[in-house]
Amino acid sequence: MTTWLPDPSHYPDQMTPLSATVWFEAMGHGLHEATRELRAPFGGFLTRTELGWAFECELPPEWNPEPQRLRDAALELPERWHDELRPRVQAITAELGRLRPERPPPEQARAAFDRLWGLVQEQWRLHFLTVIPAQAAAEVFRDRYVELFGDADPLAPYRLLEGAASPADDELRGLVELARQLDVADVLLEHGPDDARARLRELAAGRRWLHALDTYLLRYGGRARWHELSLPRESERPSLTFESIRLALSRPPAERRVELPEVPAQLQDLAARVRGAHALKELHTYDIDYPGLQATREALRGFGRRLAAEGAFADPEDVWMLERSELRAALVGELEPLEALVETRRAELARGRADGPAPFLGDPPPDGERHAILEKFYGRGGAGLTGTPASPGRGEGVARVVVDEHDFGRVEAGDVLVTTTTTPAWTPLFPSLAALVTETGGILSHAAVVAREYRLPAVVGVLDATRLITDGARVRIDGTDGTVTVL
Repeated sequence: MTTWLPDPSHYPDQMTPLSATVWFEAMGHGLHEATRELRAPFGGFLTRTELGWAFECELPPEWNPEPQRLRDAALELPERWHDELRPRVQAITAELGRLRPERPPPEQARAAFDRLWGLVQEQWRLHFLTVIPAQAAAEVFRDRYVELFGDADPLAPYRLLEGAASPADDELRGLVELARQLDVADVLLEHGPDDARARLRELAAGRRWLHALDTYLLRYGGRARWHELSLPRESERPSLTFESIRLALSRPPAERRVELPEVPAQLQDLAARVRGAHALKELHTYDIDYPGLQATREALRGFGRRLAAEGAFADPEDVWMLERSELRAALVGELEPLEALVETRRAELARGRADGPAPFLGDPPPDGERHAILEKFYGRGGAGLTGTPASPGRGEGVARVVVDEHDFGRVEAGDVLVTTTTTPAWTPLFPSLAALVTETGGILSHAAVVAREYRLPAVVGVLDATRLITDGARVRIDGTDGTVTVL
């Protein structure tokens, strides 16, 4: 394995050493184990970081691929999710949440850490036993559609699978309407998140609204801008939630009505079976990614508090600068000061931030396309201001280039969001946008799938879009032919 490539569609920013050697490594391990069980036509990835930047090395399958096995897994996914996968991932999250690393003596603390590592690996294997069949389900349906009707419109088969609910976004719309009913919308419109919360606490109606917000965050507060474990979750710092509510309040209330295309009679039975599986491509995040990673983050912070109390370093947040093996070793035996190591790691991250990610590590990447399931997820960037048509229609507005969470407050209703990639945590912004442009992703990437659900014109895989499009420029997006025009 000699070629390592960055994946900005999933890891557009640097990773801390602990997040890289816990979540990122468990993700790679889980993907490989899931592809093995499914006898998929690809073998997953090895993972590593260089100065904080994530790189992956594609593995060939160590087995003979069995297309029928993967097809069966896709069509059986809704039942397996309900009966087996979902109950187990929920049990894992609950067990992670019960870990209290500050409490036990050293040997038991190390055993708790080993248990955490085992649980995280298992949860991410279950993640890919869900996501890979969900992705494959769309291809099963697409292949049958093309057999019957041809492939003149690449988006047509995928649009027939739309209609999945987004429970978090639906509840967020409820918070918007409650703010109007309680007459506190002006507070949310006129103040930033921290000031708004303080002002709302001074009002009886505001306290009622905050109670509803807490209920929402209890269920969906594990959302975060990226998967990086050192980042606060929305339950800790709900800035994205507040900005989404602000955007929704800044436009007239409107019922979200989506007219779904009629499924041809020849495909109705298959569509009924595939829809439930395809929906899990996004819906699994509410049971795996967000609650699971939130519980993992909280446990790791507990280990950080333990080491800080013992004098290994001053700030519990320094734990993110340790690799998994270093954290485990520090839990037992003679305690050694770790502050010098922490400073070295911070300096490495700063150097990596200044240099940016390398285009690859090792040998130059070979030419050639990936398997269709991977190609349509990761995408292949176009030249200039062109990319993959992801969601049909035209949209025009002011380009708002979003690089990090500090940019969310600058987004206004009717803007065209331009960013590297999106995750499900970003979807509350979508109803307020005129269009979407991402630098990464393909026709089945998160941004593409959700944009189609919201009837939001979108082009994905526009290389260097955040550099080529000036923030504040007026742009027109054509999600049918995959072009971006600066007006």
